[in-house]
Parts: sequence; structure tokens; C-alpha cells
Amino acid sequence: MDFLFLALVLYAMGAMTMLWPKRLEMAAHAAGMVLAAAASALTLVASATYLGTMCGWGIPAGLSLGRFGALMDIGWGGYTLVADGWSAAFLVITGLAGTIISLYGVDYGKAYRGTGIRALAGLWNLFLASMVLVLMAGDAFTFILAWEVMALVSFLLVNHESKKKETVHAAYQYMVMTHLGTAAILIAFYLIGSHSPSLLFADLTHNTLEGPLRHVAFAAAFIGFALKSGLMPLHVWLPNAHPAAPSHVSALMSGVMLKVAVYGFGRFVFYFLGMEVFAYGLIVMLVGLFSAFLGVLYASMEKDMKRILAYSSVENMGIIFATFGCGMLLVQTGHGTMAMVAFTAVLVHSLSHSIMKGLLFMSAGAVMHAVGSKNVELMGALAKKMPATALFTLIGAMSLSSLPFTTGLVGEWMALQSFVTLGWQTGTQELRLLVIAAFVLLGLTGALALGCFVRLYGVVFLGRRRSALVLKAHEMPFFMLLGMGIEALLILVLGIFPMPMVQLMQASLTGGMMALPMVSTDAVVWNGIGDFANGASYSAYSPFMLLMLALIVTAVLAFVLEGKGLYVQKDVTWNCGTVPTRRQQYTATGFSKPLRRAFDFILKPRKERTFLKKEHAYFGRSVHYNLFIPDQFTEKLYVPVQHLMVRLSSLLHLLQQGSVRLYIGYTMIAMVAVLIWGVM
Repeated sequence: MDFLFLALVLYAMGAMTMLWPKRLEMAAHAAGMVLAAAASALTLVASATYLGTMCGWGIPAGLSLGRFGALMDIGWGGYTLVADGWSAAFLVITGLAGTIISLYGVDYGKAYRGTGIRALAGLWNLFLASMVLVLMAGDAFTFILAWEVMALVSFLLVNHESKKKETVHAAYQYMVMTHLGTAAILIAFYLIGSHSPSLLFADLTHNTLEGPLRHVAFAAAFIGFALKSGLMPLHVWLPNAHPAAPSHVSALMSGVMLKVAVYGFGRFVFYFLGMEVFAYGLIVMLVGLFSAFLGVLYASMEKDMKRILAYSSVENMGIIFATFGCGMLLVQTGHGTMAMVAFTAVLVHSLSHSIMKGLLFMSAGAVMHAVGSKNVELMGALAKKMPATALFTLIGAMSLSSLPFTTGLVGEWMALQSFVTLGWQTGTQELRLLVIAAFVLLGLTGALALGCFVRLYGVVFLGRRRSALVLKAHEMPFFMLLGMGIEALLILVLGIFPMPMVQLMQASLTGGMMALPMVSTDAVVWNGIGDFANGASYSAYSPFMLLMLALIVTAVLAFVLEGKGLYVQKDVTWNCGTVPTRRQQYTATGFSKPLRRAFDFILKPRKERTFLKKEHAYFGRSVHYNLFIPDQFTEKLYVPVQHLMVRLSSLLHLLQQGSVRLYIGYTMIAMVAVLIWGVM
């Protein structure tokens, strides 16, 4: 039986666990998560095997491959499921994340006992199945249907804790925004499909859409998928939905669902619309750079642990789309071989971000489970009580900061090489200036990301406790630690030995309709990019050699210092003659103050001062200070639009006079208008 078909069957069985009787709710939860992990593992094996055969790795013994390797090509009436190389890359991401996070969810989900735990497990399987179906859709109708199921199920998961007012607000905001994106995607499909023999993807590839309508189709597709990816200024749902959802759901939304939007955009660009128009790539690159910088800037200001990670997702999706735009510009300027590096970087960083953001959201769930709060200002010293979680979080934070020996650096390194090539090869002065500006923004983004995660890790896990909540903290159960541990191990292994990951992702670009030229992965990862024929390169990066150098230096220092018999004395930190207290530690707000002052013109922070009731007759009132940093897009764009729509809708009461004769008149006017339009 085809592995992907079996995976869909297992997902369906997992979804049925929500119908189990309430007395078996814990068994239903365990069965649902195990079935989801097994189905995701089959998805991973099938897609990775298919890409491995394209790399020339051979087929594992005992595994038979069909027409599309381990992938499917089937149809039922008007519905078709066809998976190619581009699909396989994202099926790898979905299968890997689904397997690991489902294992984590076995223990994490137990906290919802008695509060819809059966529905949580069943919807979890439906969510994974819907994303797999989106990636395997072979026609526009199947794609939109699966896309809508994905949107509806993710809304229900975000709204799982519906007794909280902020959760309901975040869920419905997400639902409105995601349907606006769906409407834009429908417009793009309609325009392309109306100039194609049918709505099959194979026929949409041969569409005859030209002129302004082609530009409209591109704009609609980009808006729809950028909204789902959380690119600014269409990101407003993301920082609210991720903190509202259960943490393993947040991990799957950030790690997989956002990448499904990258898949959809790539499907339109590679197969339906092409990259011949220079402005297409330029717009995508600029919006991506803009999102990356502002995303990490807002992440550095937040105090909610999950909102920090949500804004970090905006940053990383910005890097992915900026690199995608860079590749589009390289294709448009006639450098297809160099563009291959950019598009490979898109896939590599998509996989890397899925791993490291999944780990950090799982870590956030562990911290919330232990402390009972998402506010980092109430934490501190958790490394003593949760050493394993602290270690795994440190590895994830290092990767999101793009430090050496982590998978986070691999994709961003390839992305930087793509921008270097764009400025070096194109030759136009304007484009070179643009690349310089891109490097400035990417450099600022990288520096801010490092500061952001130093701040997050230091405030949460180091120092002294900042509240009594830390006293009840404890280490996590086995399956939660297992999920985090696997992700942390993958970050290190793929960061030191990135070649298999790069080869698999590159293989997805070399087959099928895209047929991009294959380049040497050694030249990409180890020697940089440049004139491959002559062995030249612009940059060099060898993670394995850097690791060997670091180990040698460490060994030498240990040997030298060990022989000197060092005397170590521990004492409290000098504090001008006083004993330091917990209140004198750096807070998260204080840590980011220099950055907040530097970018005050963008952030526009608000300071609130509240006078509390007197606690003593002879002393003054206590004062509570609060710093609030509003999202400027919400304040300046969405709130005014919301108010305008309310005012316009209030005008509708002029049509509602309560007169039956008037309503009959409206009906007759509409009928006459339809008749006139029909005979024109």
C-alpha cells in the first residue's frame, strides 16, 4: 500500500478519536497522538525516500516505488492528488514536525483532561491531514477545499481555550484574516483558470493569461500567501493566535502551516505565473526584508514568551520570502544556476525554521506548564529546576540566532550567498545599491535576533527567581523531553553535517516542470558560490572544520589551564557595599531599553502610570508603571479600517425601513437589473 495513502488512513483514524466516549478520553488522546505520530512518520519516510531517489541514493530494501516514487497520483471524480518534487520537500517538513510534536503532545495534552482533550486530539489529526492534502492537491478545487479545512480546523484549535476572552478574540481575528487571504487566492485561481483548459495543475501550467490580468493574479496570490505566512503588514493575526493556542498547536502552526503558504506561493511562481517580470521578484524581496527586520524588532520588545516566538516567526518568514525574491531576480536577469542556490536556501531555511521554532514553542509550553505564566518578567533561575529543558532551549535559541554548528546558520548562510551573487552578477548599479541595503537590513536583523534570544534565555533560565511562581517549577515528563531532545539533536547534527539536508531540498527543485539546473552542494555549502566551472567562490563555510577547530582550541586551553592549579573563589557580586537582591536584576524591559530608545520613532512606546491604594497611613501611595508597545500596523491601519467599516455598516439602516412594499421594490429593482445585464 502506498505510504501516503496509509498515512491519510491513519490520520482519519486519529480524527475519529474525538468520537470516543468521555470515560475513555485519556485513551482517546493517547491513541490520537500516537496515530498522528505514526502517520507523520510514514509521510516523512515516503517523501524523503522519493527525494533520495532523485539524489541517486537508491531505494531502501523492501520499499516499492510507484509512478511517483513513494508519492501518489490518484483521483476521484473532480478531485486529484498529485505529489511531485516541490510537494515532497514540504511533506518532509510536515512529516518531521508532525512526528516529533505529536510525541511531545502525548504528555503535554494531558493538561487538558476534562476540557475537550478528545476534540484536541481529533482536530490535531485533521489539521495534519489537511496540510498534507494541500501539499498533494493536483487541481485548484482540491487545493482550495483542503486549504479551507486547514483554516477551519486551525481556528478551532486556536479557540480551544474558548473560556478566555482574549482567546476568542484572537481566534476570530485569525479566522477573518485567513478568509481574506483565501479570497485573494481564489481570485488568482479564477484569473489563471479562466485562461486554461481546466483547473488541473498540469493544465494551469499552460495558461495564456497575459498583460495586466497576469499582474493582478500575481498580486492576489502574493497577498493571499503572504497573509498566511504572517508577512508584514498582513501579520496582525499571528502574534495573537500563537499565544492563544495550546503550545504544541503553536509549534505546528509556526513550524508547518506557515511553510504551506511558501509551498503555495512557489507553486504559483514556478508553475503558473513564471518569473519573467522584474517587479515580481523585487516586491517579494522588499516585503521579505521589511518583515524580517520589523519582526525581530517587535520580538525584542515583548514580554510574553509566545509572542516573542510569534514575532520571531514573522522575522524568519521574511528571510525566506526575501531569499525567494532574490532567486526570482536572479532568474529574471539570466542567472538560473545562481538562482538554484537561492531557492535551495528557501527550502533549507524552511526546514531549519520548522525544527528550531518547533523546539522553542515546545519549550515555551514546558515553561508555562511548570510556572503557570507566559510573562518572562515572572521567571528566572529555571535552569536549576528544569536543566534538560534549559539545555534544549539554549540549543534552539542558538539556532534562531544563527550561531555556528546549528542548522539555523546553514539556510541563512546560503541566503547571504544568494544576495552576494545578485549584487555581483547583475552588474547594474541600482541593483547593487539595493543589495547593499539588503545586507544592512539582514545584518541588523541578525544582530537583533541574537540580542532577542540572549534576552529571552537569560531572563527565563538564568539569574535569580523573579517571583514565587518559580518555586513550583519542575522538570517535564518523558514524552515532552523526548520531543524537545530530538529537535535539539537535529539542530546540532544538521548544523554540523548539512549536506544530506541540502541535497534533499535541492533535489526537489531539479525535477518536474521546474527543471532548475543542479549545482554542486559542495560548492554551495562548503566553498560558497561563484564560477563553479573554474572552482571559484565568493565565500567559504565549513561547519565540520569549524567544529574541529573549536574542539582543538578548547582542548589546548583545558590542557594549559589544568596544569596551572588555578584557585577559584566564589562570592556574591559586588554591589557598592550592599548585598544584591532579586529586584536589582536586569528585567526583560530594561534589557531592551537601549534598543527601544534607538528605534523609538518606529515603536512609539506608551508609558502608563497607575497610583494604587495607600497601604499605610504615613506613607505615600504605591505607583505601578507599565510600558506598552502597540503594533503600529494595527494602530494606524487596521483600527481605522475597522472604524470605517462600522460607520459604513451603520448606514445600512437607511435601507431597513420595515416596509414590506419597500422590500418588494428592492427585489423588483434587482430583477430588472439582472435582466438588463443578461441581455447586454
